[in-house]
Amino acid sequence: MKFVAQTDVGKRRSHNEDCYLIDDKISLFVIADGMGGHNAGNIASQLAVDVFREWTESFSSTDLSISKKANIINQLVVAANTRIYTESKAHPNRHGMGTTLIAGICQDNLISYVHIGDSRIYLIRQGEISQTTIDHSHVQEMVDDGIITAKEARVHPNRHIINRAVGLNQTVVADTDQFEILTDDILLVCTDGLHDMIASDREIAELIISSPDLKSAGKALTETALHYGGSDNITLILIQIT
Repeated sequence: MKFVAQTDVGKRRSHNEDCYLIDDKISLFVIADGMGGHNAGNIASQLAVDVFREWTESFSSTDLSISKKANIINQLVVAANTRIYTESKAHPNRHGMGTTLIAGICQDNLISYVHIGDSRIYLIRQGEISQTTIDHSHVQEMVDDGIITAKEARVHPNRHIINRAVGLNQTVVADTDQFEILTDDILLVCTDGLHDMIASDREIAELIISSPDLKSAGKALTETALHYGGSDNITLILIQIT
């Protein structure tokens, strides 16, 4: 299994509120996109990722099943939510801060993950791309209700409004899922600074497929998002199943 990660502040932001973690020893990946004024978004995403980093630094068992690791990840999401929420209450200028979060484990030909917000996981398999996560956003609800199309959602003025985030409330509701991964599959985990800027999922797939390696693919994706405006921070993790 191969991992590559890239992050870029973009063209319009003064600081990067995205944060990520890769631990290839246990095939863990985490990505977070913070929100909140006075740099609170950066603090929220960092706090969330720190919870996972602390776990990896103390983690010693190599024989835990993926289901047990998935249970631990769910507990870490709750811990991250508590940490961010407590911090926001302690500092008035950080009130309302929160973060999207995707955290997952690849093991035993499976990926198991937890998802909150509008960061995404894409699966590229045999030249085809599919989005495996469903955004927790206002426009996604409109798509689900048949009010707008998925194409219209890409340019909707409220597309950045999410209705779930880690740290906003005392409790957090997360989606969890698990699916089979095959040799040569590629997983793209990314914040909305990438998927909002590139015109279509098909273009995302073609940029990855046409690249000679994961590092080149990550660079091509980032440069394309910047070319289209780079209006937000851009962070991605690419995972190739070997």
